[in-house]
Amino acid sequence: MCFAHSGTPSDALHVQAGVSAEAGAAFTGLAQADGLGSVEVVGAGTPDAVVAPRGERVLDGVSRVMHNRWNRDLEPTVTVRPGEEIQLLCRDALDIGDQARTLTPDGSMTLDLGRIHPLTGPVAVEGAEPGDVLEVEILDVSPIVDFGYVTVSPALGMFGSLRPEPLAQFSAWTEPSQLSDPSPGSVPTAIPADQPHNGGAAFVQLFGFERGQNTGFATFVGGDTGTHARIPLRPFMGILGNAPLRHGMFRTFPPNVSGGMGGNTDVRQVVAGSRLQLPVYVEGALFSAGDGHMAQGDGEISGTGLETLMSVTLRFGVIKNTIISGPRAIVPAADPTQRGMPADMLDQGYYLTTGTGPDLMENAKNAVREMIDWLVVDRRLSLHEAYVLCSVAGDLKISETVDLPSWLVSMTLPRGIFV
Repeated sequence: MCFAHSGTPSDALHVQAGVSAEAGAAFTGLAQADGLGSVEVVGAGTPDAVVAPRGERVLDGVSRVMHNRWNRDLEPTVTVRPGEEIQLLCRDALDIGDQARTLTPDGSMTLDLGRIHPLTGPVAVEGAEPGDVLEVEILDVSPIVDFGYVTVSPALGMFGSLRPEPLAQFSAWTEPSQLSDPSPGSVPTAIPADQPHNGGAAFVQLFGFERGQNTGFATFVGGDTGTHARIPLRPFMGILGNAPLRHGMFRTFPPNVSGGMGGNTDVRQVVAGSRLQLPVYVEGALFSAGDGHMAQGDGEISGTGLETLMSVTLRFGVIKNTIISGPRAIVPAADPTQRGMPADMLDQGYYLTTGTGPDLMENAKNAVREMIDWLVVDRRLSLHEAYVLCSVAGDLKISETVDLPSWLVSMTLPRGIFV
């Protein structure tokens, strides 16, 4: 999840020494029974219950916040050996948990941005030393609740929130000369080119799925129009990182705030089956994770993916005496969601829009403007619904750099998601 800078301070840095005795006993009992159950958790911003995972090593970052700042001086919450599996339970990026079910757009504007990105960890890995590489094998990523959300806020994303253009509804069928009160210039599209970043209204969209579901689809029922869609799922963690190079506390954004230690990268290809490599700057590496996404398009343009509380199972390895400057990974697929799309969805193809010019960010914005406009006209979505779907299912790509000094950015979105 990618956030603009916030000056909102956090009241304190929370550190947990380990899994609570009550949670640990509950998880151990369920693991021994080789079954799934639920563990009651308490506290604001947490769900009523979470699905308990299988396994002996569980680090519970749901029932209590561990930390939400990078700090190389934090004590590890747990130590693991290379090759040992551990499961991390992680809160959602905004740290609102079950409150997301009733969150209103106005309410989203009052959230404490100092709580963004609660992290589960740090995990110390035996034998990891500065000058090594920590290899993180992702074995499983699964939701521990049955809902997720996307927020649109004036402070976040490519456009912030959206300001509707009065003439947008006519843009597909009319030219200025055909309007009763024509004005010179082109017909405005759904998103005005001159919209200020904070010039629109907030929005919240809920999605549904099953606890533990990590394939198939999430359900979307548009909050404005009631349009139904199914969103292909490929869960991943937006934040996977080691302790930073320098001393001090650092926010989780942007990524690599202190060295190439990872962080809020939001790379949707780093799904289960991936092997992520991160440089080590401190003894034990001190790895943490958070910001679980059930789905996200390349670009995460609204500022959030499909956010939820997540369980991630990991296995660590150490590559000795090897220097890398930033995260690297071996991933199962360049487009992980496409591998999970059935033939009937793939057969309907994709919408594709483009933006071109000397500024890559402006090109990206123009490609997204065109996609939102197309979805509003062709699918009768609201601006906010189209924006949300672009964020969770639309992919931005730099398609060519040949025609310098102009570059071309494209956006694609699968047409088969609509039902």
